[in-house]
Amino acid sequence: MNHQPTNLALLDRLRSTDVAARVGAVDAPDILAEFIASGVRFVSSAAHMERRHDDAVRELIACIRSTGDDEPILNEGGIYFGCWLESTGTINAELLSRFIPSVAAATFAGFATHQRDDGLFPYKLTATGPVFSQIQTVTPLARSVWTHYCLNGRDKVWLARLYAAMARNDAWLAQWRDTRGTGAVEAFCTFDTGHDLSARFWHVPDSPFNNDPKAFHPDNPLLPFIAPDLTANVACQRLYLARMAKELGESGDVWLDKAEASTAALFTQCFDAEEGFFYDRDRHGRHVRVQSDVLLRVLACEIGDDAFFAKALERYLLNTSKFFAKYPFTSLALDDPRFDPAFDYNSWCGPSNFLSLIRAPHAFEAHHRHVELSWVLQPVLSALFKSTRFAQTINPFTGAEGFTEVYSPSILCLLDFVERLCGIQPRPDGAVWFTGLTPQQIEHRDVAHETGYARTVDGQNFELINTASHITAYRDGGPLFSAPRGVRIITDRTGQITGLVGMSASTVTGELTTAEGNYSFAIGPNEQLDLKGQELVRVRDPALVAPTY
Repeated sequence: MNHQPTNLALLDRLRSTDVAARVGAVDAPDILAEFIASGVRFVSSAAHMERRHDDAVRELIACIRSTGDDEPILNEGGIYFGCWLESTGTINAELLSRFIPSVAAATFAGFATHQRDDGLFPYKLTATGPVFSQIQTVTPLARSVWTHYCLNGRDKVWLARLYAAMARNDAWLAQWRDTRGTGAVEAFCTFDTGHDLSARFWHVPDSPFNNDPKAFHPDNPLLPFIAPDLTANVACQRLYLARMAKELGESGDVWLDKAEASTAALFTQCFDAEEGFFYDRDRHGRHVRVQSDVLLRVLACEIGDDAFFAKALERYLLNTSKFFAKYPFTSLALDDPRFDPAFDYNSWCGPSNFLSLIRAPHAFEAHHRHVELSWVLQPVLSALFKSTRFAQTINPFTGAEGFTEVYSPSILCLLDFVERLCGIQPRPDGAVWFTGLTPQQIEHRDVAHETGYARTVDGQNFELINTASHITAYRDGGPLFSAPRGVRIITDRTGQITGLVGMSASTVTGELTTAEGNYSFAIGPNEQLDLKGQELVRVRDPALVAPTY
């Protein structure tokens, strides 16, 4: 096995890295120890990248604390004291599952623990108890729970408890949030979707009537809204409840039927086929024509096929006059006259929000748009690496950090995006991704950065070195494979190679070198080649959607 030359000095430094020493003192050393047990280590030819990665680990641990129960859970951070269902308890905890799984499990379970007798989940958990004054729902909890379950030992007792709780919450939504009998889910206020200050909800109250999640203000001329993101959430939620039912020995058919009905209601009520966009429908049956990150939220709920997603990319998500700012994704379309780039307060009326960014990979990866996603990872990581604090928002034009600090979504964004771009990522389907890209220099003169990343999977220690020309991986200290830069190598959890994906906008040619043999290949953007026997076989054709204007 003749590996291509790699940066041995970087490899030595990766192997000698003392995470505890680099992170420094923390209030919860046992939680830091669990992070260290993940085996995650990151080194770079750029000192500021390493420093910010260390900052992220330190500040992530600062976001983990008790909120009324003895067991510590993830908190939102910044000015937000508590754990929110829309974010902390779903997508944030899902990312945390790869780094500190015990805290992620406790965070998910907290919503079942504090579920109301009628089935409603609290929208947040605080030190003074659960709060129920709105639903504040975005990322599907069931998918986050399923991802954690698949990554961390498949505890069926834990899963059964969460499954039962989510089924009760689903029934509550069906009973109380479909007053018009459409089969969709209604928003009664701005806070139901966490879209603070968004033009989507102008002239709509922030909170439900009398702070009762079952009521909307009777004097409001617009409410209730049939909400596309809430409806898509329930559709996706039901698909994953079907998986859980099957895993637990039940039939998932009822959930699949319900998911199909939710998806049908979403398109009937909220989709404008001519514009290719999802809108709220107000009480008068009119679409609320505000183009917001609702589109990305719906797509992140796995709505639509590959062709549907490609059209949304071309028309909206990768359109620089819509949402594809220099530092994407804006929370309101750039060409909307109501767009406001102000990023120094909690606003969903323009600035790019880190919650949108950590939700985005679900949409892109469900449709195998890995190269296009890298165009999002690169500028956002550049902004995070040069930042001085972990804020909620960034300026979509300059990348400058905005409102608040020590905010867990942006902290987890850095850890997650590093792992997706140039690290080793365990996947819920049992695969492990080794990605051969390096952070780009977004501003000023080009610089060829190099990185090293390590992670432990099922007791095996994997390492990955990315240089300007090659990627080289190791397992338990010995060589595993090498390949040209610009590909993602897919293995199982033992490190056995199963295939590779093209991660460059250009065709990558070269040789995959392994102990079992060498394999010459040419691979286009998003193309997938699977290793079958002694040959690489195309299983997905190359495809790319270029940015539009």
